[in-house]
Amino acid sequence: MTLTRESMVLIAICITDLVATIILINGKVATEGNPIMAFYLNYGIGTFVMMKITLMFLPIFVFEYSRQYRPRLVRIMMRTTIAAYLCIYLLLFLTINVGITDSGKNVSGSITTSQTSKLP
Repeated sequence: MTLTRESMVLIAICITDLVATIILINGKVATEGNPIMAFYLNYGIGTFVMMKITLMFLPIFVFEYSRQYRPRLVRIMMRTTIAAYLCIYLLLFLTINVGITDSGKNVSGSITTSQTSKLP
């Protein structure tokens, strides 16, 4: 069974996410935004990597197996998955690690430097 282009793109995104997460967490620059993966990260990097790879390849296996029966639907679902993954990743990264919110406060709720000039 050969992998589709969409599967290869999804694998590349997941591996990039995994490597970036490990580098940023080891450097104490970021935290894991996915609560499920954060749970596994509490058990160590090895468990985190194993679960990330498992949760990456199981859906891809299901998609690739299903492709023989409904190729058009699978292609649409894979492309939707890629778009959703990238959007969720970007949103979580910006919200949790960069601290962008609507109220001008970072995630922890403390006042940002732009708000200090407005204080009495």
